[in-house]
Amino acid sequence: MRILDAFTYSGRVLRAAVLALVLAAAFASAADEASSVYVIPIQGDIEPSTAVFVRRNAEAALRAGAKVLVFDIDTFGGRVDSALRISSYIGSIRSAKTVAYVRSGPDSMGVSWSAGALIAFSASDIYMAPGTSIGAAAPVIMSPDGQSQGAGEKTVSAVRSQMAALAEKNGHPPLLALAMVDADVELVELSVDGRTTLATAEEAAALEKYRPGAVERVRTVSAKGKLLSLTAGEAERYGLSKGTVADLDALAALLGSPGPVKELSPSGADRLVVFITSGGVQALLILIGLVALFLEINSPGFGIPGT
Repeated sequence: MRILDAFTYSGRVLRAAVLALVLAAAFASAADEASSVYVIPIQGDIEPSTAVFVRRNAEAALRAGAKVLVFDIDTFGGRVDSALRISSYIGSIRSAKTVAYVRSGPDSMGVSWSAGALIAFSASDIYMAPGTSIGAAAPVIMSPDGQSQGAGEKTVSAVRSQMAALAEKNGHPPLLALAMVDADVELVELSVDGRTTLATAEEAAALEKYRPGAVERVRTVSAKGKLLSLTAGEAERYGLSKGTVADLDALAALLGSPGPVKELSPSGADRLVVFITSGGVQALLILIGLVALFLEINSPGFGIPGT
């Protein structure tokens, strides 16, 4: 009887161990599903360090099994070359859905302007929070006196075509992209046979000429000489934004991904790199270098400057 009891006890232990393994696997699967949405912040000035941060964290999220990558954009803009690197990388992602989200909150600016708009157009879907805006993507350069001014036609043409290409690739309205970059583009909203559509002023004039009575100008979306910026409601109205959602949890639910989102954040090393490569610190380092050079020239071979 003792031997039989021992076998019975061993069988119970074995069944309990198998059940524990099954439950552990189920919980692991549920955890993976719960963290299928990863959020990568793109905040502050767009710099080379931003491009490195975005790529490193996106690759880490993809290795962890991310099914949706949400790029949380909150920026006035920055360097065009860095924005192009980010948008090119986002456009190359195939194993996960890419979403640009313009958030609003007590610690955010609620905007995706300039280089931020370029990055947003590289995602397959765009969502915005209430009270946010997107646009004003014309490139600017710094003048010798430190003031920003519009870039030349060569630069504007290049950025304009790239924005339009991203819009075509991801199903965003190309005319909105053009009007955000080029102030010469006049954009109007038309009602054609009861359907709302967008057209340039030249296209609208041609439609009115060849289809009199069927075309009605509703409003001017972007006047000539002005860059286009859209509110969250306007972006949704014209088909740029897929929807207006309050926060990331609501966005995850709308995307059909249950469970809390996993928000990635810059590490201490990331913050240090951003600080060192900032314009103010670079200017200070250049000044220190010039002072050291001056001291070396005036006192060669003596003291610290001459060592």
